[in-house]
Amino acid sequence: MDARRQGQQALARVRAGAWSVAQCGLAAAVAWAFSVHVLGHPRPFFASVAAIVALGLRAGQRLRRTAELAVGVALGVLIGDGFVGLVGQGTWQIGVVVSLALLIALAVGGSGLIVTQAGLQAVFVIALPRTPHSGLNRWQDALVGGAVALAVAAGLPDDPWREARRLRSTYALELARVLRDAAAGIAAGDSVRTLAALERGRALEPVLTRWQDALFTGRETTRISPLRTDRSQFWSDTQRLTVGMSRATRNLRVLVRRSVAALQDGQPLPACLPSLLEELASAVHPAADGTDSIEPLLELAGRLDPVALGAGTLAGQVVVGQLRVAVVDLLEGLGIEHDRARNALPELAR
Repeated sequence: MDARRQGQQALARVRAGAWSVAQCGLAAAVAWAFSVHVLGHPRPFFASVAAIVALGLRAGQRLRRTAELAVGVALGVLIGDGFVGLVGQGTWQIGVVVSLALLIALAVGGSGLIVTQAGLQAVFVIALPRTPHSGLNRWQDALVGGAVALAVAAGLPDDPWREARRLRSTYALELARVLRDAAAGIAAGDSVRTLAALERGRALEPVLTRWQDALFTGRETTRISPLRTDRSQFWSDTQRLTVGMSRATRNLRVLVRRSVAALQDGQPLPACLPSLLEELASAVHPAADGTDSIEPLLELAGRLDPVALGAGTLAGQVVVGQLRVAVVDLLEGLGIEHDRARNALPELAR
């Protein structure tokens, strides 16, 4: 069974990376062919290297990252080629040229990617034999490779929204688990268990950041790629959802933190609070696959009356109040106008 499972996992990884592999292979071949047949360079090693390094195998990477890598490669090759033409190749030359390449990359304001690639490619230039009278051929090859990588990344992108969809699912499922864990802890009167749910909720922040980054990456790809026309609807809907879920998560963390304090101090909480959190988890769960969960949220919102729920203590009023705000946040994230979302809540007694 272990061998079979490992085989299935390997096949899944191959399927997930197949398109990126095809992009790298195509870019390497096109860059080589251009340098050979158009520029007349006999063995344009750096054309293919620059294409592969700049394009990489990271699905959904930003085109800006590809451009930064291409610049770093070209800069390192240019510095190395210029230096080796003056002082030749050798041990001390490698140390000097790497230091020089890194310093120049830093001086021009290069990012970490540019600086690293500048130093790495400078080593290659010094270490590899140079063709007589080749001039700046290797630098030209690096430019060709970087340009081809950008063209392939923009013209033949993978599904631009795949990573954003995956992270939406991850975030929604994890938030639902946090709510269920908190509900179980509160129902058991266990502050330690409830606190563990709070810590799990705090760990959602990096997932949200990656989700937002993946969304911007997809938008950037659809804007540049001539083969992508799905440029607006998914972006606008999911961008709104990230905002709503982020706000809801913050309010729910306040709810759980207040519940932990109430359990530790022996303050009573509404008896229905665990079931309300379970209902909210069930409403959040469908967002993992993009399913509409508006009606369950509206129905839940209509029952969030602190008096009817028995929220007689300060702690009870705080947690119900936070739940009301979180439900409104989620409804707005799903496209409901603010006034309609607020009006779905019962009026508070004066």
